[in-house]
Amino acid sequence: MLLIEEIKKIIRNVHMGVFYMKATKTTPYPYITFQISDIGASKKLELDYWADKPDSIELETLADNVGDYLNKYTLTNENHSITIYKNDDRQRLDETIIKRINESFLVRYYGKEE
Repeated sequence: MLLIEEIKKIIRNVHMGVFYMKATKTTPYPYITFQISDIGASKKLELDYWADKPDSIELETLADNVGDYLNKYTLTNENHSITIYKNDDRQRLDETIIKRINESFLVRYYGKEE
């Protein structure tokens, strides 16, 4: 849980609408959902950006801003050390009216897990 809360705080430095796994049906667009999974000794941070505008400019800008902020981001404190690296796997997954971008980041995490 400590890593999930830390990741949420980090992303909120760029955009306040950040949710672990899913948002509520009343959450205003645009927003970001994320999940974390283990891949060997590292972790994979997967982000989904969601918007409801007919064009994708706002969504692309949000993904660019978050991606630029997170790439090579490092945080070290008394609980853990986190370094994030952007993967080159961004993809558009548009629904009907809802626009969606998915991309992932490699997370090097050392510390307590609760």
